[in-house]
Amino acid sequence: MSTIPSGAKVFNVVRANSSEVFMNTVPSATKDNIQTISNILFNDSYQPMLNEFVNNLINRIGLTIIRNKSFNNPLSIFKKGSVPLGTDIQDIYENPAIAEQYEYSNTAMAKLLTITDPDTHVAYYRRNRQDLYTKTISREGLQGAFVSWEEFESYIAGITNSLYSGNYIDEFKYTKQLVDGAYDAGKVIQKVVTLPTTEATSKAFLKEVRALYDNMTFPSTEYNAYSKFSGAKGTVTTWTDSERICLIVRADVMAEIDVDALASAFNIGKAEFIGRVIKVDKFENDEILGVICDESWLQIYDNIFRFDEFYNARTMSWNEYLHAWGTYAICPFANAVMLVTSASKPVTAISASDQTVVEDATKTVTFTLTPADATSELTYTSSDEDVFTVEPDATYPNKCTITGVEAGTADLTCTADNGISKKVEVTVTAE
Repeated sequence: MSTIPSGAKVFNVVRANSSEVFMNTVPSATKDNIQTISNILFNDSYQPMLNEFVNNLINRIGLTIIRNKSFNNPLSIFKKGSVPLGTDIQDIYENPAIAEQYEYSNTAMAKLLTITDPDTHVAYYRRNRQDLYTKTISREGLQGAFVSWEEFESYIAGITNSLYSGNYIDEFKYTKQLVDGAYDAGKVIQKVVTLPTTEATSKAFLKEVRALYDNMTFPSTEYNAYSKFSGAKGTVTTWTDSERICLIVRADVMAEIDVDALASAFNIGKAEFIGRVIKVDKFENDEILGVICDESWLQIYDNIFRFDEFYNARTMSWNEYLHAWGTYAICPFANAVMLVTSASKPVTAISASDQTVVEDATKTVTFTLTPADATSELTYTSSDEDVFTVEPDATYPNKCTITGVEAGTADLTCTADNGISKKVEVTVTAE
């Protein structure tokens, strides 16, 4: 059994990925020679060796550690891979062909050279994430880590985990926001169920999941929301192979469900079933209990995932940068049914009239929503706060209060969370 500490093994991997000059200058790590290595790396005559070491340590070893730990993201099953080129992804779906009645006639003969247009539907996903995470490695901090291989390993883990954790948390958050966004915009099939809190409600919830699981495996237009998307042409008929059906569910809901019974609903053993159920802490909308879906419903791609660094001679430190760019989208062709305690009603239209208010006076503005009981969240903005300011009404979401500041005109815009908006002109007059 090897007696080399794990920190020394990490160092040797870095060394093996370094230049020949580095390997000829810096010896392999053993359990006893950390001080010798430290004296070489932190000798001012060997500054290029130290720079190369830090570069390889983060870019090669750190990146490997981070990629391996990405599996800790419970929603990483929905990541579809890397798309390093371009900003848009095209998704094409072809509806199944429709049968025609056989006919033996001159009319049928005349159709021999006619064209039957394919029933093709296209969706585009655009890159919408460009995040940057930064960590600084100081010469003093790195030198302090070279007191033992345990300290060295702990120091490296702290750096990589810091960068990784920021990315991990945001990936998890962005994926859950796709679910919330689909609910807010009404771009997902919704099934109203009762929150499982008793044996009866738990069985009812389980029954819904079982029915949806079975029905999704048959060709249908009922379980995808393509017709709800802007630019949709008709409907699409699709189905999901049983091994591709997943359940994203809140942890508090799963706590009330018999896991063995739920595995039976999926017609698979408990061990295999666990990989199909992804538990999350919560959604932004409390009404969402979970979603049963084709694994292709969530479209998540890495566009850029890389490290860069910059050495600052003034502070004798290295700034490490992790760039994480990605594409997060919903596939309109895939089966997905959201299990909710109440269905969302996204606004489809907003109307209001132009307004007039006196300087230093307030006025309530009411926006009319279609439908009247729409559940969309609304935000209000003033195009020029030197003319008037705006505050949402705490009681009535479709109302806001404007306050005249200075004579002039500016726009008041009401925007729903699904992108529907209405702009009205506000005129502020002098007293």
